[in-house]
Amino acid sequence: MLNIIKQILRQLLRDRFLQLGALYLLACVTVPFFFGETGFLHETGSESVGDLASFLSVFFPIIAGVVTGRGCGTDLRDKTANYEVLFGKKRSQVYFGRFFASLILVFAVTALIPLTAVSLLTLCNGWGASITAADSAVHFIMIFPVVFRIICFYTALSFLAGNDLLPLTVAFIGTMVLLLSSFFMSEAGFPLTWHTGVTDLMTLLDFSNTTGGFFNGEDITVYKAALSGAAILRMLCTSFGIGMLWLAGGFAVFRRRDIS
Repeated sequence: MLNIIKQILRQLLRDRFLQLGALYLLACVTVPFFFGETGFLHETGSESVGDLASFLSVFFPIIAGVVTGRGCGTDLRDKTANYEVLFGKKRSQVYFGRFFASLILVFAVTALIPLTAVSLLTLCNGWGASITAADSAVHFIMIFPVVFRIICFYTALSFLAGNDLLPLTVAFIGTMVLLLSSFFMSEAGFPLTWHTGVTDLMTLLDFSNTTGGFFNGEDITVYKAALSGAAILRMLCTSFGIGMLWLAGGFAVFRRRDIS
């Protein structure tokens, strides 16, 4: 399985679609985020946490879906995964090798984006006092279990669909639909939270509850977003529990599917 993981990682890193996506993310999203007219280059590290969180809650589900769809679904569409089974690879190796390769790359991106952005602003402007470093670290660490759940879903969806087209469609369109649905349902008094990975990530990265403060002679925004132990436990249980169910369900179908 290790060889499959290495092979899929190389394939993902050379994927032109993903390379173009990364270029778009850098040129059209990340650079304006820092250097645009309303950019955040003047903010302290702690101030940037809330602004970055709103950005990540939208883009991380899309990134997870696209990378996992390409990592798991592309070889199903061109029958490469089928040939691996026909030539002696175990179905578990084919399935979980692609899952772990997608997991490694998505987790790397998940760690790199917030770490780089917040570290850069902290080096330039200091940390500030909008949120404690400990609270912000808990929020960003808790992104990983939720993203794990999303990767499990897209792994199962890729193997159920037998291609990368459906996961990519769901990643772009489905994420936006869920975001809008969550807004309207919250307004109607029926908020979506743990029900999907996307809405759980939105809940985790919701820094809209703020108050005013005073630091170093300036007015600042203070985020009231500390996570309770109960919230962390709930998020861990739903992320790993539902994620493993998706992963097991996808493998159960793939294990019984005819290979040609």
